[in-house]
Amino acid sequence: MANSIIISYPGETPVPIRLSYSIEMAENVQTINCCVDEKHFPIWLQLRKFALLSLKDKNNYTPLFNEVNNSKNMATSLFIDLAYTDIMHAEKFKVLEPA
Repeated sequence: MANSIIISYPGETPVPIRLSYSIEMAENVQTINCCVDEKHFPIWLQLRKFALLSLKDKNNYTPLFNEVNNSKNMATSLFIDLAYTDIMHAEKFKVLEPA
């Protein structure tokens, strides 16, 4: 994977988790493939690999729902949402706000 980022998952004791990710475009669909780079990671994190999808329109991105990312526990789903937000911010991609 080409890039990496540290995601600090909030809680009573914030947990910094290193993610590697790569970004692919297929027409107007952006896919961010992520992989947790930690040998030891929190037990609540039930996915080590996941994909984040967005629809690109002009220079704006709209996140797409990926059911696989939400099939685990709530903490994992919230971590994946935080990872999306942090990666999009780090890459300076503009995410459209819901209407």
